Amino acid sequence: MNNNNKKPSALMALTSAAMALPGVGGKTEAAAPVSEPVLSYHVSHYREADIERKDHLGGARERYEIDTHQLGFAAPLTRAADLKLDLMVESMSGASPWYIQPDADGRPVQAMSGASIKEERYDVQGRFNHFVSKDTVLSYLAGYSDEHDYQAINVGLEIEHNIPVQQLTVSGGIGYSDDELEPTQGTTPVSVVKADKDNLTAFVGVGLIVNERTAVQTNLSVSDQQGFLSDPYKLVFIANQVNPLFADSRPDDRRQWVWLTRLRHFVPAANAAFHADYRYFDDDWDVESHTLELGWYQNIGVSWRFDTALRWYSQTAAYFYAPYFLSARPDGYATSDYRLSPYGALGLRLKLVKKLGPWQLSAELESYSAKDSYSLDSVEVENPGLVEFTTFSLGFDRVF
Repeated sequence: MNNNNKKPSALMALTSAAMALPGVGGKTEAAAPVSEPVLSYHVSHYREADIERKDHLGGARERYEIDTHQLGFAAPLTRAADLKLDLMVESMSGASPWYIQPDADGRPVQAMSGASIKEERYDVQGRFNHFVSKDTVLSYLAGYSDEHDYQAINVGLEIEHNIPVQQLTVSGGIGYSDDELEPTQGTTPVSVVKADKDNLTAFVGVGLIVNERTAVQTNLSVSDQQGFLSDPYKLVFIANQVNPLFADSRPDDRRQWVWLTRLRHFVPAANAAFHADYRYFDDDWDVESHTLELGWYQNIGVSWRFDTALRWYSQTAAYFYAPYFLSARPDGYATSDYRLSPYGALGLRLKLVKKLGPWQLSAELESYSAKDSYSLDSVEVENPGLVEFTTFSLGFDRVF
């Protein structure tokens, strides 16, 4: 084991940002405040492919388009504290899957909502880092999200401690979110007028610098959701009923487990880094998923970098899921939401980064396709609402 107290600069240059986990999840940077103010701005356009005609029952075929603007700012406050703020504004429009029913041959076909009016979402997140020593940092998190039918407030606390002699970082944290829902969708009926839910999440993690070229990180988190967890905008089709359309209905509690492990390996001969991420998900709705992402981060000269990443995903279905139902379930639960169906997916991400003095410019393209054939397990009937999308992003980071 390498006992050097300083993390290798070549490895850290490629991995310090990439090793950070999204949301509640622990960092890997050294326990020191940011040294200079940093301003970042990223804009992206997300577009889902139209639903195929053979799978279309009614409503609009055009699915969601989302334009996203993200503004970030980080700055030192004192020698032992810094502050990070992030603002996101999303503008979305389009139609979404509504319900599924069988055609004359029993094949599921998708009814879509009418094209929605343009909607916007605002999300602001703040993070205050207090460096209580050169090896320990306490982080306080808070955020607020607002859209026309949804508001959420979240708070969190994280701690990270570096053990330099062992090149080890241990971390943990807890977060809480309180969400309120007031659904409205024009002429499309909804199942509730007002509802709420809350979410409590905790995690523990360990990061290790194996040697001057290799770093690993593993995290385990558990999340408990309580309250209204159904989708008020979706219906299910139950064939043996006089009126076969019923509101999407799910249990009012859900416990989720996530195990995430990441490997970063620097390859000096290529001046590049290999990334491997594996994520395992399990919950008490019988949804189990596997995610594997492999990436290559290639430095080109001293100012360019080209990143490629291939992502595979597979999940099982919730125990109360079916494309449509022949009869009602005894427990009263039922959903046809493609997000709770069995399926697999493949994604490809390409990113180009250019450093120009105090500026860092980036352009990114991502393509994603969900299909039953990508699933780890055999899928009897593919959900006709599965998504294909592309995302294009541009951004900059400016150090002052």
